[in-house]
Amino acid sequence: MPSPLKVLLVVFRKELIDALRDRRSLFSALLFPLLMPLLFSVMFQTLIEREAPTARTKLPVIGMENAPGLIEHLGTQGVDAEAAAADLTPDPRRAVELGKAEAILAIPKDYAEHYQAGRPSSLQLYFDDSRSESRRTARKAQRVILGYSQRVGALRLIARGVIPDLLLPIRVEEHDTSTPSKLTARLLSLIPMLALMACFIGSMQVAIDTTAGERERGSLEPLLINPASRFGLSGGKWLTASLFGLVSCSLTLFTSLVAMSQVDLQKLGLHFSIGWTQGLQMWLVLVPLCALASALQMLIATFARSYKEAQTYLSLILFLPMLPGLLLSLSPVDTQPWMWSVPILAQTQFLTDVMAGSPPGALGLALAGLATLALSLLCLGVGARLLNSERIVFGR
Repeated sequence: MPSPLKVLLVVFRKELIDALRDRRSLFSALLFPLLMPLLFSVMFQTLIEREAPTARTKLPVIGMENAPGLIEHLGTQGVDAEAAAADLTPDPRRAVELGKAEAILAIPKDYAEHYQAGRPSSLQLYFDDSRSESRRTARKAQRVILGYSQRVGALRLIARGVIPDLLLPIRVEEHDTSTPSKLTARLLSLIPMLALMACFIGSMQVAIDTTAGERERGSLEPLLINPASRFGLSGGKWLTASLFGLVSCSLTLFTSLVAMSQVDLQKLGLHFSIGWTQGLQMWLVLVPLCALASALQMLIATFARSYKEAQTYLSLILFLPMLPGLLLSLSPVDTQPWMWSVPILAQTQFLTDVMAGSPPGALGLALAGLATLALSLLCLGVGARLLNSERIVFGR
């Protein structure tokens, strides 16, 4: 009987050639890392254009001639007030509901009279809170109008010999201890999630094809007749699937970091600076996860009776790399030593810390890698033993 290592290398070479010829495997391994970072950068570029302090917002106004001072102030604060079109004036509420305008400001005719008399005047702001753009436009207009109202109120108090500070007996001075890197890491938390998902997506088709796919084609039984180590056979398939996962993960990480480096986050007051050292640390912690993803997928696909059934099972475990990030975003916790021994959670926390500018160091990287590799070898060993079962091999 040939040695398990020789069997592993022979099977790895054979499966790698087959996988490179399979369009589905190449499609799943390459499409995600090339498409998702591009969509991610476009999304952030759109966010910057909308939320940057220098961004301008258009606001249709009914009766803008009634408040020239307010209109001028709106313009200085990034809100471009324009006379409402004729179809918006009769029923502004209906116009916003139909999406003809994101928001409409109505200034009453008696605004100037109330202003001169020092009496409050009520403005009508129509918007649709269920639409993000409408809500954003309305919130910005409200902030600017509130600032104008406070300034006018302060001037009226001064004119009457009253110090405006008397209305604010208590002031709270805020001291934000967060760093730009931490704020950037929180905003870009999608990058670690994309990299983690790529580990699973890239290897999924190969893991299915080398297990449930071979059994469905009837090629698994002849393969097992050979006097070869079951661990060597499984190991060769595992290495192939892991390689595809690693390629997908590496491309996703690289394209994501390159794409985000081209986005001008400084317009949002954020700082994105991930060098080659940090990028290498992020890549190293993901390598063992690619091994675990393929081993776990092969183990689960071994129980499937068909290719489609295996696809259904493995589609469900794609939620695994997303769970730690979602849980940490809902209930943030400080990094604890035990986290480095929990696969997926360790990678999520490590990537987040690196992006925040506080990498955990070599010990955290080593613990995360060893724990993940140990679990992947366990899954691989269990899968190899299952190949001795007739029920598994013949799908009975």
